Amino acid sequence: MENGKKKIHWFEVNPKYMSICRYAIFVIAAAVLIYLLAAHWGATTHFIGNLFWVLSPFFIGILLAYFLSPLVSAIDRTIQKRITKGKGEKTTRIVAMVIAYVVVLGFIAIAFAFVIPQMGESIQELANKVPQLYRNIAGWLMELHKEYPQIDVNLLNEKLAGMVPNLVEHGTNFVGTLFPYVYSLSVSIVKFAINLILGIFISVYLIYSREKFRYQAKRVIYAFWSEEKGDAICQTIRECNDIFGAFLISKAIDSLIIGCICCVAMHIIGLKYSVLLSVIVGMTNMIPYFGPFIGAVPGVLIYLCTDWESAVIFAIMIFIIQQFDGLILGPRLLGQSTGLSPIWVIFAITVGGAYFGVPGMFVGVPVVAVIAFLINKMIVSRLDGKKIRALEDFQDGDAPENGK
Repeated sequence: MENGKKKIHWFEVNPKYMSICRYAIFVIAAAVLIYLLAAHWGATTHFIGNLFWVLSPFFIGILLAYFLSPLVSAIDRTIQKRITKGKGEKTTRIVAMVIAYVVVLGFIAIAFAFVIPQMGESIQELANKVPQLYRNIAGWLMELHKEYPQIDVNLLNEKLAGMVPNLVEHGTNFVGTLFPYVYSLSVSIVKFAINLILGIFISVYLIYSREKFRYQAKRVIYAFWSEEKGDAICQTIRECNDIFGAFLISKAIDSLIIGCICCVAMHIIGLKYSVLLSVIVGMTNMIPYFGPFIGAVPGVLIYLCTDWESAVIFAIMIFIIQQFDGLILGPRLLGQSTGLSPIWVIFAITVGGAYFGVPGMFVGVPVVAVIAFLINKMIVSRLDGKKIRALEDFQDGDAPENGK
């Protein structure tokens, strides 16, 4: 061996060049793989869609475990503190899991038992009002023509009258294809029910064995990195989990409260379709900034077709509720769980909604918050120890928060 080089016959092995070759091969292989995926994008998206469907029980299980794990931990700590006094940890955890699942799944079952029928009644009532709505529009056009004879409403009447045969034709065609749709829907419901049941069992296993999974993850981290870097990686993962989980759980609680407040307020005021519209308002409230406006639009449109005064009252009510949410309830529940500026929140909602639809709008904000946190942590690490005069000009009150 001479100067760190091991000579094998005529070929000299240099560790530096071998490392460069490995990186080059990795980059070339990654580039080829990306090119193949992009060139066959249709087959790629089809494969990814099928993969997501096959793995959907695991996604459901992970999601349930993620939301139920804090509740199980809280119940477990309460039982150990007040009843078992730290004894029988496994038994206590099983009892806490049973209580948490009974409470949550029971609440969901009761909500479905009460909410779904009332939503169906509201939808049926709205469907029954379509003929009356047609007659109201026709009468309004006649009144408009009487007051303003110069406006030609015959064309509008013809278009409106032509809509009825078209609706009848579409209804007839729909009845002809109803049974295949019903069969397909039934198969999808059965598959979803099976995936949901599997997801519940997977979530039970994940929560019960979370310490084991945590230990295995740490073994992998410390196997590839030093103890110091491993500690930093574990700390970073915990902080990312706190950011992501705090937003989703807090926002879900906030949206549930807003939906209940909306339902109670509509009952007190006497507005119709309270359950249906409250569910819409509560679900869309998960979307920051745009959620309140998205949730108010369906209600305003429905009331405009039936009673414009109710539309105005509903719009004012939603405005008051959202002001309460934005000024009082939201800050108390969410706090600074993301630390993102409004421009980044809007970016997260726009990009998430464009590529992943409504679920992307829900999770886009915490995902971007985690990415921003990691980038900021990397920047702080790179700047650590450097003295840059351009940055020293900022005072504590002038510097951007968290480097954003």
